[in-house]
Amino acid sequence: MKLILTEDVPNLGSLGDTIEVKAGYGRNYLVPKGMALLATGKASKELRHRLQYLEKLRAGKIALANEQAEKLNAIKYEIVRKAGLGGKLFGSVTNRDLLELLKENGFDLERRAILLNTAIRNVGTHEFSVRVHTAVTVTLQIKVIGDSVETQTVEKPKVDATEDAPEIDPEELEKLEELEANKVLEEIE
Repeated sequence: MKLILTEDVPNLGSLGDTIEVKAGYGRNYLVPKGMALLATGKASKELRHRLQYLEKLRAGKIALANEQAEKLNAIKYEIVRKAGLGGKLFGSVTNRDLLELLKENGFDLERRAILLNTAIRNVGTHEFSVRVHTAVTVTLQIKVIGDSVETQTVEKPKVDATEDAPEIDPEELEKLEELEANKVLEEIE
């Protein structure tokens, strides 16, 4: 099935591209959502005439995305996480954490726009990418700072053994010792 895209579709094409897709995908998803039109007929002719206008719109969106990419590049990103002695983090830094960091700096992006190959698990400087627009991707660096936790020894209060122990009569103590001595003698014989 031949279709003309009316908007950018990730992993498929950009605005105005003529693509070949399976009939079910085009008929059940792309056309009803308004992402594409059939490549034949009156609608496609009208779309081809509108493509010049749409290309200007697309160029404007790309220009805005480039401006946003420059603003993203201008900021130094740092995040503090608890880490062990070897610089290994307790937990990790994921694209959700990076999204929160970007939102704190005034950028409203989708989580899927942040491309991080694997979660960051060590202290140091790491790279990640942000897809601002389908045509504009910017590579940024984040510095992960380890907040090392020194092992703190907790001193237990000294407890006198005589404070909590019940008082024993000296006579009872002698009787207990005699019983224990008798048990030992019986075991020997």
